[in-house]
Amino acid sequence: MKNKLFNRETITYLICGGATFFLSIAVFWLCDRLGMHVAVSNTISTIIAVAFAYIVNKMVVFRSASWKPAFLVREISAFLSGRFATYAGETVLLTLLVDILGLDSFICKLVTTTLVIIANYLISKKVVFRPDR
Repeated sequence: MKNKLFNRETITYLICGGATFFLSIAVFWLCDRLGMHVAVSNTISTIIAVAFAYIVNKMVVFRSASWKPAFLVREISAFLSGRFATYAGETVLLTLLVDILGLDSFICKLVTTTLVIIANYLISKKVVFRPDR
């Protein structure tokens, strides 16, 4: 069980996911401090984080080697679809927590991004970067 949980893939995902997390949080914080609405701040931080995440997940974590155009279109489409689903859920949750419940936007972003990272790993592993793709 320990080897299944702590292997090269999960360790590199934690490192790359951590870098993506900090990038997303930093961009969100900056946008929030500039007075942007929570949904706009989340959108901008997500776009930047997703671009970064695709590159590190493809090259470092899951080692998806093919750069053939048809393969890339399928892979990127699956990646973006999964990320869009988690982005939409996160944005709805952030809006609910911040606009309706009045909670601190930065704390809520920390919590929701953690949940998103877990969901994104599962989507990437089981759908996007499967070895049989």
